[in-house]
Order: sequence, then C-alpha cells, then structure tokens
Amino acid sequence: MTSHPADQVYLPPELPPYLKGVQDLKPIVGVPKDEELIRILAVIRAAQKGAEIPGMADYVLISRLSEHLFEVQLGKSRYRNRYLTATFPETTTYTPPTFPAHVSIQLEPVTGAPLDEEVIKVEAAIRSYHQFSNVPSMFDPRLNAQLSQYLFDIQMGKHTQRARQSRANSVSHQMIPTTDVPRSGSATEDSNLIGTNNAGTGSDIINSNHLAQAAQAVSIRDTVGRSNRLAERANQLIERSNQIAERSNELVGQLSLPVEQSNQFVGRFNELFERLDRHSEQSNELAKKLMRPIENIGDVMGNINQVLVRIQHAIVRNHKGNTPSALDCLVNEKGETPAISRTTHHCTFADFSSDDNHLLPVVIDGISQSVHMSNKRLGRFLCFYGIGKGLRESESSDKLKAGWEDEARTRLSDYLSSCLG
Repeated sequence: MTSHPADQVYLPPELPPYLKGVQDLKPIVGVPKDEELIRILAVIRAAQKGAEIPGMADYVLISRLSEHLFEVQLGKSRYRNRYLTATFPETTTYTPPTFPAHVSIQLEPVTGAPLDEEVIKVEAAIRSYHQFSNVPSMFDPRLNAQLSQYLFDIQMGKHTQRARQSRANSVSHQMIPTTDVPRSGSATEDSNLIGTNNAGTGSDIINSNHLAQAAQAVSIRDTVGRSNRLAERANQLIERSNQIAERSNELVGQLSLPVEQSNQFVGRFNELFERLDRHSEQSNELAKKLMRPIENIGDVMGNINQVLVRIQHAIVRNHKGNTPSALDCLVNEKGETPAISRTTHHCTFADFSSDDNHLLPVVIDGISQSVHMSNKRLGRFLCFYGIGKGLRESESSDKLKAGWEDEARTRLSDYLSSCLG
C-alpha cells in the first residue's frame, strides 16, 4: 500500500456466508466512496445482531470489520483534505449531517479541538438514530454513514490536538535557546541588558509558537503514515521557526529600553485590567436583568415542547405496519428515547423478558397487542413519560406505592395506546 490515496487498496476480512448475504464486501481501490462505507456499516450491524444469538458471536470478526472501517474512513479524501493540509486545526469546523424531522436530537457544528461532551453527544445521537433501524422507512443508511464519518472526524480532530499539545510541550523543553548575548562596555550596559529581558519575552513566545506548530506537523505526520505533503510542510515550518529564532536573538542583543519605560507598560497593563473588571461587573448586571424576561417565558416554552412531543408521536403513529418495536421510538418531553435515558436505565421494551404474568396490552394501528413489563420497571417508565403522578412513593422516586401496580399498568397502557393506536 503506498502513501497516495489513489493507489491504496483496502482489503476487507473474509466473511461467513450469512454476512455475504447482507453485503459481499470487495477490496476498495483508491479513495473510498460513500456507498462502500454504507456497505461496511451494514455488515457490522448484521454481525453485531448475530452476536446476540447464542453460538453465533464472532468478536474477532467484529474487531477486524471495525479496523477495516477505520482504515476506509481514514482514507477518505475529505479526511486527507481536512487533516493533512490543516496547519492550524484549532480553526477547523466540523459540520454534522442534518437529521430528519422525526429525530428530536440535532447536532451543532464543532469548531477547533472537540470537547469530551461534544463527542459524547454525537455518540448518543448515533445510538438514538439506530433505534429507527427496525423501521426501514425511517432509517437512512447514507445518513448513518455520514454520522459514522462525522464521529470519526471529531475523534481524529481531538486526537490530533492532544498529540500536538503533547509534542509541543516536549519540543519546547528540549529546544530552549542557549546562545549568550554578546557583552561589551561597562557594568552600566550589563544593567541595561538585564532591564530589557522582559521586552524580549514576546519574541521568545513567537519562537515557542512556531516550535509548537512544527511539533504539530510532526505529530500528524506520524499519525497518518508520514505523508509526503505533510513532511514538506513540516520542513517549511521548521525552517521558518529557525529564522524567527535567529531574528529574536538579534533583537535581544539590540534592544535596550529603560527600566522606567518598562514600569510604564506595567502600569498601563494594570489600568486595562481594572477597566476590564468594571466592564465585567456591568455585564453581570445586564445578565441578571436579561434573566427576568427569560424566566417569564418558561411556561410558554414548556407548552411548545409538549406540542413538539405530540407531533413526533403522530409521525411514528402514521407509519403503516408498526410493530411493538415502534414503542422504542417514542420520545419524552426531554426528546429522549428509552434507550438513551438514564431514567429507564437505558432499557427498551425489547429488553424485557417474556413473562405472561406481566403483560402490558397496547393498541397499535387499531390492533391490540401485548408487550412485557415487570412491576419493578413500571415506575421507571411512568416517570420517563411524566405520567406517574400519585402512583409513586414520592415525586423524586421511581418506585410505585404498594398495591398500585394494576393502576400503574393501566395508566401506561392507555398512554402508549393513545400514542400509537
């Protein structure tokens, strides 16, 4: 495999017959296409579903498929354009794909090094969207591939920034200039040179910035296999940083500002900080005044949120051929599905064991069907949908009052039937 994307060959692992029936993966030559990424994701989903069947789990194959997916995502042209040629990744913007109307979660663009919270939000969005995979008309494999690529991009961006900072710290400790300033004349001249050390600090900072940029280039080059284009860019940055280091040493030897002028700069700096403090106090007062009208519209926003939840339920209900698995697609007033909610302990209706003593009747498309729900989990789902008032031990508890299990089961059954009946 060469370092040029047009010459690369990505070989998939050998698939068993039941996975070849899903997608028969072929070697990929050159820059991978979206359709090839979609096929790989479809095989991975099928392999993960098969792992749930006793005796069918092949975690080694799933690991190899994930490694193949990583290599293909790494080889996509937009990755190379985004990372190999990005000298300043802190200015990079990662734009997420747009979700359809029936998905309540929406992602915002990420600028610079992604935060842990932003990565977690994307992972949660992907898990939420996978809940619709049981309803083909509501699940778009291309959007799923775009989400997977977007998660890969921000994870690689986070890794790149972390590696850049680590290498910059290492290089800055190893490459401290040791050139002595030439001395001549009397002791008075030595004192003037000492007084100008602070003035040269700015040049040292410029030098450190360029050393950090060089470290960034080296780190990215190691990560993607020593790309030729990035190596050339790294050499240019190193040459430029050496030129700036030489120039800064010359300036340190030439500048001789009086100590009084340095003190004036310090005084001016303190004045600016005092003005900044006054502006901060004014900003805080304005923020307090702004919060008052925002609090007044809280009730209005709550009503709007309830309307949006009913619209989402109507979209799911209008889908023809719904099965009990559609229950896992209903969101609560927080925009959560059962699978991503801490209230339900991330459980779905499909996770409950078949217990005929704990049947929960639900009307779906005018037909009465039954799902399973133990008494222990009734309180959690009533709390999740916000319909457990008067049935729980307290407002903050998800446990039912003793003897109220039948009433709780009836209330949950009526609510779900109103959503999908």
